Amino acid sequence: MRNCDHRSRWDKLRGIWEIIDRLRGEGGCPWDRKQTPASVQAYLIEEAHEAAAAVRTGSASEAAEELGDLLFMTLFLVHLYEEDRHFTLEEVCDRITEKMIRRHPHVFGDVTAKTAEEVKDNWEKIKADEKSGRGKNPSAVPETLPALMRAYRTVSRLSHREGSPWNDPRRLFEDLRNRMEDLASRIHGGGDPSGRDFAQLLLSLVNLARLQGYRAEDCLHDLLRDLDA
Repeated sequence: MRNCDHRSRWDKLRGIWEIIDRLRGEGGCPWDRKQTPASVQAYLIEEAHEAAAAVRTGSASEAAEELGDLLFMTLFLVHLYEEDRHFTLEEVCDRITEKMIRRHPHVFGDVTAKTAEEVKDNWEKIKADEKSGRGKNPSAVPETLPALMRAYRTVSRLSHREGSPWNDPRRLFEDLRNRMEDLASRIHGGGDPSGRDFAQLLLSLVNLARLQGYRAEDCLHDLLRDLDA
């Protein structure tokens, strides 16, 4: 990895911003000049998925390239909003800085959190309070997430409720066994199981993986990569 001082590091970021200036300016790229936040958001999602896939490969070189694409697309979107005077890059930086400080009171405040689990619990509580304060559903999970990832996020939030059954492995195994027996009975008996039957099994498996420290989305990606090899 090449060493560089802080000034040259921020000069690199400034260089990306200046390229976007050129692309969007008079005499720039016709395609880039016609883009809007609505048209670019789809590419942002694609780049995020490609960056995640690169990280999963374990290749630092591939991750560097795809993270560069994601960084460029993020700055491009900020540039579009700044052009229309909605907000500036500085405001975006201020907001995320304030949020990270607010959500890490064990680092920047006087809250004590000795384990990663305690940090996660504090994070979820602070995030829920922020959403409630803005009139949003504190337990809402974006519907655009891949289903397994959305399921993981959903059960993770449900698990923070007092007395949550989502944290009981014994109850989970009993539920899985009952559902599997019911499904096998239907199939062997010539029945017609519904899509919801399989969805409930998947949700239980996602939660079981979570309790063991795994994300089902990552587990399945790893297996599919091995199958494609």
